[in-house]
Amino acid sequence: MLLKICSKSGRALPAAVSVFMPVLVLIAAMILGTARSFAESEEPAGMSVYITADGRSFTVWTEDTTVGELLAREDIVLDGDDEINMPPDTLVSENMEIAVSRVEYRDRTKTIVLPYTTEFTETPLMKMGDSEVRTAGIDGSLTITVQDKFVDGRKVDERVTASEKTEPVTEVIARGTALQTPYSKREGNYTLKNGIPTEYAYKLSGKVTSYTAPEGSGTYSGRPLVIGSVGVDPDVIPFGSEVYIVTQDGSKVYGYAIASDTGDITDIIADAYMGVTSEHWDDAMGWCAQFCDVYVLTVGDNSVSWH
Repeated sequence: MLLKICSKSGRALPAAVSVFMPVLVLIAAMILGTARSFAESEEPAGMSVYITADGRSFTVWTEDTTVGELLAREDIVLDGDDEINMPPDTLVSENMEIAVSRVEYRDRTKTIVLPYTTEFTETPLMKMGDSEVRTAGIDGSLTITVQDKFVDGRKVDERVTASEKTEPVTEVIARGTALQTPYSKREGNYTLKNGIPTEYAYKLSGKVTSYTAPEGSGTYSGRPLVIGSVGVDPDVIPFGSEVYIVTQDGSKVYGYAIASDTGDITDIIADAYMGVTSEHWDDAMGWCAQFCDVYVLTVGDNSVSWH
């Protein structure tokens, strides 16, 4: 059967064209089919896996492998603290989503000051209104080491990993309770209120004189002769008694003493030792004789021991 193929102008095409047209159509169909098969053969094989790491997300195709092996293949290197949303030895599966988090730990320290406290004590060796720092106060400190956790550059947690504490030193301030600064710095177990002993056995009022002695002198009772020793009539104030002496007008305070010596005590209650003659003569002259109240804090046993 003869086909007549016309051009757009309505004129018949040459016979050769009409003969080869079916062949051309067949060749075109073959070329199109080959191209489609080639395109289909270029599609990736295996499973699709989604990876999120270092701020980007992408898809890869892979055969059977583990998460760790796949990440290594993609040059995603994990540091010691980095985290994955599943164990590295997990076998990959279709449409698996693998997320890698970059983890960094940073240490920082902060120091908290622990203020010292102040403690006040009373001393009869200073006059009222005077004070003295016996122990200087020192602040303590608490140094804390905090570890911050950052995930992909964002801080997500913090925890205390270490601490070191230095205890503060309490400041101790002594405040005087005497009417005047006592001449005797000998300490005893007694308390003053308004410059007067709060507890005592009995009180005597009268004249108290002063004396000195050469270096190396002793006492009648055998007790050491030190500032804070007084001569007494042992029938009135037994040897070994503890006394507190203050002038009646409160202008001078001899303070705490031990009844240790005797001598010429006519018309006097006590004779207060002021020290070695060569060093304390002027002190003795400054005291000379004063009208005093003598508080007998404890009564001695009148014991005497000669050496």
